[in-house]
Amino acid sequence: MAWTSWEKMTKPKAIGGLGFRDFQAFNDAFLGKLGWRILNNPSLLLSRILMGKYCHSESFMEFTEKSAISHGWRGILVRRDLLKENMGWVVGDGSSISVWYDPWLSLSAQLRPTGPATEDSMNLTVVDLFHENSRTWDKEKI
Repeated sequence: MAWTSWEKMTKPKAIGGLGFRDFQAFNDAFLGKLGWRILNNPSLLLSRILMGKYCHSESFMEFTEKSAISHGWRGILVRRDLLKENMGWVVGDGSSISVWYDPWLSLSAQLRPTGPATEDSMNLTVVDLFHENSRTWDKEKI
């Protein structure tokens, strides 16, 4: 029996490999995609089942891992954390982004404004920081 390395087996056939997929990378990508679907499509049957079973009182992104969860859900949570580290906001008009509670300040890190929010500014969205009918920042509000 001839043995060959896993690296050679996962190379494409065109360059001398056997064309197998790297199962670890494939599984990581699949679990990340499941997490993305749960986050963006909460009305899907899979999302409703998993959210109903595991995080009925918390959001998917804020769910903390418990001891009595399935291996599959634990894998989705690990990839969810990878999504959380690498996600950013496309601000657009800013109407859906909370100034104080969503990490929207940086493309490279999860940054939020610091300091306590005043009662008047607690529910501000990013669109509220623009001049009316304009795409320029209102420095007074900022």
